[in-house]
Amino acid sequence: MQYKRILVIGDIHGRFDRLSSVFNKINFDPAQDFLILLGDYVDRGTENLHALQWAMRISKLPNVVVLRGNHEQMMLYYYLLGTYESTIWLPNGGNKTKAEIDEWCKSDPNFLSKALQFIDKRPYYYRTFINGQEYIFCHAGLKPGVALENQTVESMLWIREEFYNGYNGTAEVVVGHTPTPYVGKVPGVEIKDRYYPIRLPNKITMLDTGSFLPQGRISCMDVISGQIWQSDV
Repeated sequence: MQYKRILVIGDIHGRFDRLSSVFNKINFDPAQDFLILLGDYVDRGTENLHALQWAMRISKLPNVVVLRGNHEQMMLYYYLLGTYESTIWLPNGGNKTKAEIDEWCKSDPNFLSKALQFIDKRPYYYRTFINGQEYIFCHAGLKPGVALENQTVESMLWIREEFYNGYNGTAEVVVGHTPTPYVGKVPGVEIKDRYYPIRLPNKITMLDTGSFLPQGRISCMDVISGQIWQSDV
C-alpha cells in the first residue's frame, strides 16, 4: 500500500500535554497515513501514565508501529527481573511513573499486568523501503558494521556516540534517545535551533528534541515529504 505520509514521533517522556499539541497538528489518518513511535513514552514528565495509556490505545490502530525505548525496557526489568538492571529505572525518572501506576492500580488492579504485556510485545526496530530507499527506525541507533538482524538489544536501546560517529550504512536511520540539545558541534551541520530535529551527514535523523526539558518539544516528521511539526513549548 502507498501511504500519503509516513509519520514518526520522537521521545515523549510523560509530556502528554506536548504530545497532544503535536498530534493535533498532524491530523493523523490511519486510513492513509503510517505512524511510527520511537519509544520512551514514560519517565521524567508529569503525565507518564497518560502517555503510556495513549501508546497502548493507538497501537491497536491499523498502520501504527509502537517501538520500545530504553525507559520501557528499564520499567520491564524493574517489575519482572529484580536484578541489577532493574535498579536503574527509579533514579532515571521511573519514580514518577511508578507513583502514577501505583495510584491508578488502586482502582484498576490489572493495569500493571496489561502494561507490562504491552511493553514486552514492543518491537525494537521497524524496517521498510520508501521509493527504493531503505529506512530503519529504532529508539537509539545501530552498532556500526553489524547487520540489522545481528544488532543487540543494548545497541538498539542505548547506543549514542558510537552510532552517530561511526555509522556509514546505506539505510536512512531515524532515531530518538539522545536529546538534540545535548548534541555537540557536528562537522558540516549548522544547528540553529537546539530543540529541532537534526539531520546528520551519514543518513541519520535525530528526533528526540528534549520533550522533558523546560524549553523542549516533541517532534513529528513525515519521512516522505520531510515536513516537521512540533509541539508548543
